[in-house]
Amino acid sequence: MKQLLKLYTAAGLIAIAASTSQAQPYYVTGEFNGWNASANQMSGGPIQYDYTITGQSSGAYAQFKITDGTFNKTWPDENAVVRYDTNGSVTIHFYPGTAGDGWLPLANRVGYDDPGTLDSWGMAGDFDGWNGTQALLSPLGNGVYSNSIVVASAQTFGFKFQSPAGSWGNIFFGSDFANGKNNGSYATTNSPQIVPVALDLPKGRYLIGSLAPSPVTNEVVFAVDMTYQIQLGLFHPGSSVFVAGDFNGWPGTGAGALALVNDPPYRGGSNTNIYYGTNLFVGLPKSLASEFKYTQNDANSQNGGWETSNNRTVTLLSSNGTVWLPVGIFSDLYPTEVLSVPTAVFFSVNMSNAVGTDAHPFDPTADNVYVNGQFSGWYAWSGGINPASAPAGYQMIAQGDSLIYTNTILLPAGTSIAFDYKYGMDINAANGGPADNEAGFAQNHHRVIRSTAISPYVLATDTFGTQYAEPLFAAASPAGANLKVGSPAAGHIPVSWLGRPGAHLQVKSALTGGGWQDLTATDGSTWSAGYNSINGLVSVTNWPATDKAYFRLVKP
Repeated sequence: MKQLLKLYTAAGLIAIAASTSQAQPYYVTGEFNGWNASANQMSGGPIQYDYTITGQSSGAYAQFKITDGTFNKTWPDENAVVRYDTNGSVTIHFYPGTAGDGWLPLANRVGYDDPGTLDSWGMAGDFDGWNGTQALLSPLGNGVYSNSIVVASAQTFGFKFQSPAGSWGNIFFGSDFANGKNNGSYATTNSPQIVPVALDLPKGRYLIGSLAPSPVTNEVVFAVDMTYQIQLGLFHPGSSVFVAGDFNGWPGTGAGALALVNDPPYRGGSNTNIYYGTNLFVGLPKSLASEFKYTQNDANSQNGGWETSNNRTVTLLSSNGTVWLPVGIFSDLYPTEVLSVPTAVFFSVNMSNAVGTDAHPFDPTADNVYVNGQFSGWYAWSGGINPASAPAGYQMIAQGDSLIYTNTILLPAGTSIAFDYKYGMDINAANGGPADNEAGFAQNHHRVIRSTAISPYVLATDTFGTQYAEPLFAAASPAGANLKVGSPAAGHIPVSWLGRPGAHLQVKSALTGGGWQDLTATDGSTWSAGYNSINGLVSVTNWPATDKAYFRLVKP
C-alpha cells in the first residue's frame, strides 16, 4: 500500500515540475507573525517550498496562508488552519503550479506535517448526515490517511474532511485546504457503492474514487459462551446476544448492534451455547485496541443486558486478514463468580466532612444518602430535568447521632461476588433518590463478598468520596489472595488469606514429591473464621506444626 502511495507521489512531482517554469519566493503568513505577508520566506523550490513555524503553544490551532510577498496572491484563497505538534511547531509545504497525478486540488497545493496523535481525521458529507465520526480515516504513516466509505444510493454528494473527527470547531476543508471553503464533491453510480478515500496532509492533497489506495480490511469473529448465564437463569435460549462497541456506536441491543447466532454450532462443534458473528472492519486497523462488550436481551438479564465485566478489546491487524477472538464467557461470570442464592450484605459509609462533586457539603439535618450499584442494576440517578426516585430499600440510615450510615441489602442471585457501587446524596431530600455526586463517572467502590457462610456479610466501612477497590484472587490476579504464613508458635502455624467462594487452601509437607492436600473446608462458601479489615474478612487458621508445611490457595 505504501509503495503505491510513493508511486502517486512521484507522478505528482513530475507533473508539477513540467508546469513550473521559474522559481520565485513564497512566504508564510498567519497568526504566528501578525499576518506579515513578507516576513517569513519559504526555502526550497521550484517544486516544493517549506517553512517551519516554531515557538508556539503545544497542540494549539492557528490560521495561516501562503503569499507572494503581498496579499495580491495567496494560497489557499481563504485561511488554512493547522495544529502545532507537541513541541509547538509545524512545517508548512507549498507546491505551486498544476499537478497531473489525479489528486485534488489540481494546483497550488498547501500542506503541512501531521501533528500525529494530537489529531484524528474523519470525512463528513451528504452520505452520512455530515457526521465525521462515522467515516473515520486510518493513519497509514507519514501524514497519509485512508478508508472506504459506503454511499447508500447513486448520487453526487458533497463532503469535507474534519479534525478532530466530528468537530466543526477546528479544521475542516473540502475543495482545497482552506478552512471552511467549498465542499468537495463526488458522484456515485451504484446503490450502494464503496468509495475509497485517501488524504495526504504533507502534500496538501486528497483522492477519492478508484485511484485511491485500498484500505486494510479485517474480518473479526466475535464469540461468547452463554452456558453459565443459562445455568444462573439469566439467559434463556430464544433470547438474543449482540456485540456493541466503538465500531458501531455502543447501541446495546438496539439497532446497529452486531447480532450473534448459535446455529449452526460454532466452528463445526456441538456447543449451541456459544453465540458468534462476524464484523468487517474496513480501513480501521490501528495500534490502539477497539473496545466492545457483549449484550443480551433476556428479561432476566443483569445490568440492562450489558456485561458487568470491564470492556473487552480487539486489536486489528496491520494487513488484510481474519481475527478470531477467543471465546469469551459472558460477564466473565462462572458459577463460583456469582451468588448462587440471594445474599444479605451490610453496607456502611462514613459521611464525616463529605462533599459532593457538585461542591455541596453534606448536611445530616437535611440530606439523605443512598447506595447504587451493579446489584441494583444501576438505577437512574436524579438530576437534570427529570429527577429520579430510587427503588425502595437503597437508602442508608444514620446510626444514632453519628455520621455513619448503614443498610443491609439483599443482593439477588447472579450478582458477581466482586461488584462495583457508589453512594450519592439527595440534597434537601428533594428527589427521593440520589444524584451521582460522590465521585466522577465510573469511579466506584469495588468490594468482594469473601464468605457466603456469614449473614449478613459485612463490608468494610467506606468513606464518602474515597473510592476503594479490594483485591480479588483469580487467575488474572493470583496475588489478590494475599496469602501469609507465619512462624510456628505453640505448636501451630498461623495462616491468613483473602478468601472467596470457589477458592480453598492446599497444603503439603515438601515442595518436591507428593501431592497437595485439599483443605476444602476453607472455601469461602463455608469458611467464616477470621477478622475484619479494609479488605473485608481476612480468613485465618492455625495448622498443626508437626512437620514442614507449604500452603497455596487454589481455585479449580
